[in-house]
Amino acid sequence: MQKKHKMVIYEIDPFEFCDMPASNVRELDLSIDELKAIRDMEIPKYNIGVVRDIFMLSYYLGGINLVDMLDIDFRKEWIEYYRRKTKNKKQGESKTAFSVQPEAKEIIDKYIQKNGKLVFGKYKTFGQCYSVVSRKMDELAKLAGIKKRVVYYSARKSFVQHGFELGISLEILEYCIGQPMKTNRPIFNYFRVMRKHADDAMRKIFDGLK
Repeated sequence: MQKKHKMVIYEIDPFEFCDMPASNVRELDLSIDELKAIRDMEIPKYNIGVVRDIFMLSYYLGGINLVDMLDIDFRKEWIEYYRRKTKNKKQGESKTAFSVQPEAKEIIDKYIQKNGKLVFGKYKTFGQCYSVVSRKMDELAKLAGIKKRVVYYSARKSFVQHGFELGISLEILEYCIGQPMKTNRPIFNYFRVMRKHADDAMRKIFDGLK
């Protein structure tokens, strides 16, 4: 738990060379209509608005983790980063880059600071943002009329599911979400995923919300 919340940092991950058991697929993704309900809902109070903006921005940035979102300089029209959770893995390339789409920029412009980092009002640190999202996500979903369980991770799950349903290749979706692409797949001898592929995929997914 301390490692998950970045309370301790290891130069070498103690589990780096361990094969972790496969996790069960959790049904945390939202349908297009459910995601639109969150996007378009009337906001009753300040903290719910912040949680909605953080959640939707994660979706618009390819399901980005909160810790990475708060670490990125958004002064450019595109971002390039290594997902902190997987950047030390040596099994494949984990770097991702894509343009900031208009849907994301609209939210970013509300919270961007002079240094390009995001500060969500009075929630100024990762711990404060994580806390309000954890405490208020259930209320956000309930107010949007969603009866299933919704967590921050639902943004990431939904992004991938929506892309998959549109026929976007799994390799491109992996790139968009910063998932390490395993270079031992023979197909990677013949092509590489680039920023333009991520941009096209994101535009296709977000156009599906209109």
